[in-house]
Amino acid sequence: MTNPAAPSRTAGRADRLTWAAVILLAVFLAVLLVQNLGALSLWMDEGFHDLAVQGILDHGYPLFPSGHVYYKAILYTYLLSAISAVFGLSAVSLRILSVLAAAGCVPVLFALGRKLFNRWVGLTAAGLFVLSPWVAEYGRAALYFSPVLLFVLLSLYFFYRGFFEEDKRGRILAAVFMLLTPLIHQLGMVVIFAFPALLLVRGLKRFLKRDVILSLSLVTGFYLLIQVQEFFFWKVGYAYEKSGSGLRGMIDYFFSGFSLAYFQEIYRSFPAMSLAVFAGVFICLGLRAARGGEESREGPTDWERWSFLILCLVFPLFFLCFFRTHIQPRYLYELYGVFLLLFAASAFHLSRVLTDFLARPFIPRIKPGLKAAVAWVLFAGLLLGLSNHIGWARVRAVVNRQYNDDIHTDIIYRAGRPEQEDHENPGLYVRHFLNPDDIVVAIHVVFGYIYAGRADYWLWTGGPGTWDAWEKTATGWRDFYVGARWLDSLAGLKKVIDDNPGRRVWLIASNSLLRNDHISDSIREFVVSRPDTLVFRGKDGNSAVYLWNETPARLTGGLRTLEAEWLPVRRGEIFYGDGLSKGSGLLFRQGRGESFRYEFGGDWPAGRYRMTWTAAADDRRQSDAAVVLNLVMKGGRKLRSLTLSPNMFQASGRYQEFSADFVLPNESRLVLRGLASGRASLRLDSCDLTRLPEDP
Repeated sequence: MTNPAAPSRTAGRADRLTWAAVILLAVFLAVLLVQNLGALSLWMDEGFHDLAVQGILDHGYPLFPSGHVYYKAILYTYLLSAISAVFGLSAVSLRILSVLAAAGCVPVLFALGRKLFNRWVGLTAAGLFVLSPWVAEYGRAALYFSPVLLFVLLSLYFFYRGFFEEDKRGRILAAVFMLLTPLIHQLGMVVIFAFPALLLVRGLKRFLKRDVILSLSLVTGFYLLIQVQEFFFWKVGYAYEKSGSGLRGMIDYFFSGFSLAYFQEIYRSFPAMSLAVFAGVFICLGLRAARGGEESREGPTDWERWSFLILCLVFPLFFLCFFRTHIQPRYLYELYGVFLLLFAASAFHLSRVLTDFLARPFIPRIKPGLKAAVAWVLFAGLLLGLSNHIGWARVRAVVNRQYNDDIHTDIIYRAGRPEQEDHENPGLYVRHFLNPDDIVVAIHVVFGYIYAGRADYWLWTGGPGTWDAWEKTATGWRDFYVGARWLDSLAGLKKVIDDNPGRRVWLIASNSLLRNDHISDSIREFVVSRPDTLVFRGKDGNSAVYLWNETPARLTGGLRTLEAEWLPVRRGEIFYGDGLSKGSGLLFRQGRGESFRYEFGGDWPAGRYRMTWTAAADDRRQSDAAVVLNLVMKGGRKLRSLTLSPNMFQASGRYQEFSADFVLPNESRLVLRGLASGRASLRLDSCDLTRLPEDP
């Protein structure tokens, strides 16, 4: 005699185990994303949120230094400020919200997948989410993408519960999250398309009921107010200039001609997965045909659940085809969870369809257990074969990224930033040496203000479309983020330098100095023409600090081939002190080891050279090797190696020189490859490469 309670107990046990696996996935993702979270500088739009949070902490609302209010992503910035009020304003406190939001997406994604399809689809989508480099990118950034994705998923989950499963609490929570989502970011307005999806799936009779009309009216009215508020009151954070203040101008501001750009964008980023999702549409239609148009009295049918999610992807894509935006794959991120669910569902059902097709010649001889095994093998094969840009190696590469690592801009950023920019170290260098009467000029004015603490002038010669951050004020043209005076010519930069002979003039340069669409060739040539004005270089190799009018020349004097603090070392600490070249050096602390690479600029002619390092050891009694420095040719041929160990020094804390001669057989670029063992503390000041006379 069988126990009737056994199946329910078995199902309950399986459900608990599945939820345990999902929670472990979420915890694993959070632990993974938090690694090295503050190792790299704030960059891209992260700076705007830093300014907004500082404004909230100082004034109670997101007031920028320019005097403008940052209304964009208003709820997101207040959440950031709450965290920063407790833990302090830093890159970690600004980015941790995205980590938590990404981890929170995992159980919500599973719950939505299980409700619409089955637990295997939900679990698969959650697993793909954890292994996505897109998630690793935006789950570690002080940007709104991960939180808005979480709120979109929550909105759709409760919308389905409320209006498909007729759960009153679900309807209330759906309305709440739909109202909050665009306050995280306006991309979240895509959740409103759940209403037309409901109309097409459940019909006009269900759509015209009071609960739907009331929710739709509330959400639509609120969204319209947000857009009106943007059009008339935003001074910062908008994307395009207004062509007029009337209805026609508002329409032109928000909408453009129809384009299939975002359909092309999602296919370009995920070609095989997109085809699988497209195949899922036909599976959904097949389910509809199999039902014969009959309504289910027990709840939503398979085709209704599937078609609802399909429409929640297709409708927003069509809307984005009309909406005026800069075409970027990141603007699709709020739909990434829906896309993964549809892909997982398509792969799952395709595996069953293919199994039925393969088994048909053998029915009824094939055993059910064997058939199920074949289906699972096919499912795994489809996931492995069709998943685009999913994998542990790529996720780890994002988490362990250093300044010189390449970024796959075609898929994730597409924003002209092939490498992470170092705004932090150049700004902090200026902040350390800054005097009250000094003048600070910055190319990326936001980060100049954040890290240096001041930005008096903004240097930018790019035209409209590069970075339209200028406005005309009563005191002249200024940027509208921090209120710095705008310099748009070489003559303007020279005037600031020449008209202030008794004041030091700092220039904090970003990689825009290397782009003639951002900074003119004449300015770049002027800035780099005098090597003595270069006093600091960031760990990305592009950002730098230049200094004019320094008397006496403490920082601009004494040229070295390489300053140790310029090395792209993540865990090495920059320190300051009198007597150091350029006033700073690089400290390798005990227990902090890593490898690093630095390429010397230009081609070096063949000949005999001497490499000389100036360094000091905190404790010369330690005998373990601290730093190994290998000089190689660009092709990889090793020229000379120099090992610095604490017991090589004559006294603790005293700087001395260590030299090694080498021969360069032919003209080549030179590369320094280093390895810090992490077993001793060592301070590096500078390195000189000097050419020696040839042997007689």
